[in-house]
Amino acid sequence: MAEYSHAYGLAFDVEKDLGRRSGFKPALTDLGSRKYLFGELRLAGFASLLRLGYAEHLVLVGGNEGRYKSEEPVVNRAHAIKEMLVHDHEISPSKLSAVASNSNTGGNIAIIRDQQALEPRDAFVVTNHYHLPRAAMDISAAGLMLPLFSAESFLLLAEKWSKEQLIDAFGQGTLAERVAEEIQGIADKLRGTYKPRTDVVPS
Repeated sequence: MAEYSHAYGLAFDVEKDLGRRSGFKPALTDLGSRKYLFGELRLAGFASLLRLGYAEHLVLVGGNEGRYKSEEPVVNRAHAIKEMLVHDHEISPSKLSAVASNSNTGGNIAIIRDQQALEPRDAFVVTNHYHLPRAAMDISAAGLMLPLFSAESFLLLAEKWSKEQLIDAFGQGTLAERVAEEIQGIADKLRGTYKPRTDVVPS
C-alpha cells in the first residue's frame, strides 16, 4: 500500500545523450549559473520512491530545455526525465506523467497548484535536498499544504546508497557531512525509525 497516491517531481536541466537508451541525461550544471545540479541524484531518487511504493504515481513537472530552444521539436524537461525513468531506470510508464510548465520553480509550482485544484490528491513534492527551502517558499506562496521530501532520502531509504556515498557525491567536507546527516534523518523519519541524537535535557 503506497503512502501517497501521487508525488510531484520538480524537473532539472537535461542534455541529449545518444549513448543512453532514453536519449537524455541529467545536465551536470544549470544552464544559467553553471552551478552543479546533482540531477543524477534527483533522477535516482525519483526511481527509488516509485520502487519503494512510497507513491503510486509520479507527476513530473518541468519547462522546455533552454539548451535546445532553437530546435524543433522542443525538448521538454519533464518529458525527457520521464523517458530516462522508463528506459534507463526501468520504471513502468503507467506510474509516470509529464506535464509542461514554465522553466523555473515558480512555474513548476503553478502547475502543481492547478492540478491540485482540479483533482485534489494525497501528494507530496520531491526535489534535491538543497532545493527544498526555496521550493517550500513557492509552495506556501501558492497556498498549498504539501509536504516536501528530498530525493536523496529515498536513495537511503531504498538502501541503494549509503550516507558516505552521499558525502562523496556532495564533494566531501564538513558541510557535505552535515547535509548527508540531515538527509539520513529524513530517511529515518520516512522509515519511522528516527531517534533524536541530542540528549541535553532543559533544566
